[in-house]
Amino acid sequence: MDNWTGGYVSDIEYLDGWYPEQMPPHLDIACLLRATEPPVAAGEPFRYCELGCGTARSAATVAATRADAEVWGIDFNPAHIARARRLAEKAGLDNLRLEDWTFASLTGAHESALPRFHYIVMHGVWSWISQENQRHIVDFIDRHLEPGGLVYVTYNALPGWNGVAPLQRMIRTLAQLQDGRSDDRAAAALQLIKRMAGAGAGVLLTEQITRLEEMCRKDEIAYVAHEYLNEHWQPCYQMDVAKALAPARLTFAASANIFDNYPDICMTAEQRELVDNSPVGLQETMRDFFMERTFRRDIFIRGARGIPARRVERRLREIRLTALAFKTALSRDIKVPIGNATLGEPFYEPALKLIADGTPTLDEIFSHVDSAKSTATGREAIGMLVGSKQAMTVTAKTPSIQALERVRRYNSAQIRLASDQGKAHTSLAGASVGSAVTIRLIEMLVYAALTEGIAAETQPLVEDCWNRLRRNGDHLAKDGRTIEDRAETVAVLEENVPEILSISLPLWRRIGAI
Repeated sequence: MDNWTGGYVSDIEYLDGWYPEQMPPHLDIACLLRATEPPVAAGEPFRYCELGCGTARSAATVAATRADAEVWGIDFNPAHIARARRLAEKAGLDNLRLEDWTFASLTGAHESALPRFHYIVMHGVWSWISQENQRHIVDFIDRHLEPGGLVYVTYNALPGWNGVAPLQRMIRTLAQLQDGRSDDRAAAALQLIKRMAGAGAGVLLTEQITRLEEMCRKDEIAYVAHEYLNEHWQPCYQMDVAKALAPARLTFAASANIFDNYPDICMTAEQRELVDNSPVGLQETMRDFFMERTFRRDIFIRGARGIPARRVERRLREIRLTALAFKTALSRDIKVPIGNATLGEPFYEPALKLIADGTPTLDEIFSHVDSAKSTATGREAIGMLVGSKQAMTVTAKTPSIQALERVRRYNSAQIRLASDQGKAHTSLAGASVGSAVTIRLIEMLVYAALTEGIAAETQPLVEDCWNRLRRNGDHLAKDGRTIEDRAETVAVLEENVPEILSISLPLWRRIGAI
């Protein structure tokens, strides 16, 4: 492996994706739910930096939805930055700066070019790099994070990953003995691992091998290579991550997994008592023993500012929400860390109906609820609706014409590039939510047609979508197979387009994506 990589897989690109948890509105709401001030007040401009940004889809989403934000994306892999710059150029994102810099250079050769940030985020970085590079990151945070600023860091967590360590070690070792690119070597190693498990190597967990094989079938072998072949792969205990970040004056504030901030739905009463009576610095790690978390999404704050409980409730009631699904798909029956739960009917029945049709504030929702029958609070309501991924917070009820034009330009550019790469999914940024939603190929076709002036009617859209598929050399899929026949393709379009018009299009409008 080349020395410049620092032991990190670099001969193939990482999977192209965006992550809703690292969007500023999501990070802000996680802070508020833990009675902690977000880095900036609602609506204020901010500076945002993503370290290890890959192809910068998350950073680009932030830049597209907030023209007043200064956004940076930094990744040491030139291929990632080249692809990200192409998207930024096509989308006209003049507030997004992308650099192929190493972590060491952030406090060295390039330090003077960098401002101080309100948000510094990193996904899929910390537990895959060397301790030296971790120290470079901490130094960068110490010098370039604003007081009150936020750091978001994800990592493979211990003790949940203990059982996977033997599998990772063998995949990496076997892959080193193979020739070719990292994805080919990972695939070959996985086949040898499967044979070992079949011959009685019980320590190689069957469910893990099955999951990796499924990823290979979905053409996600790049993930397997990036996850398992890095030289410095090392899952972490939360208390060790907190200790490593402490020199930058960071303290743990919340989890970006919203449900994790509600102990009542995560642990038994006995477990909660043990955690509550343990030292503060040990509590999150102890929770990981009980909850068996394998992946953490942690939010740290530099100078956490607490908010009195009564003021938190008032501010939460000012927040707007909108549904992420059609009203018939919304449910009071949800899954929580300790099992299944049913949300109370007096509050959540009217709440789900209201967010399915609009963007009400939480206070407006409460005005439709019989307070004598409901015990719901603002903190509970936001947590359950957002945590169950049925709702998203709305930051701008009526975005400007310029804001809508900006996200349409970005979404159109992203769809064109996804089509060029033969991708079956991408995301739509929304000016109203400061985030995005994932869409599939058929929705990509409809969105492109609508933004180019095709009427929002079934037959014109079906005809236009068929022509786009033929022109781009793309094919729809059904029941796990590729559709080649024109008549069958048109039939699938005729079945799906009306549903997109009645379900997806209203959602796109509510989030400010079209």
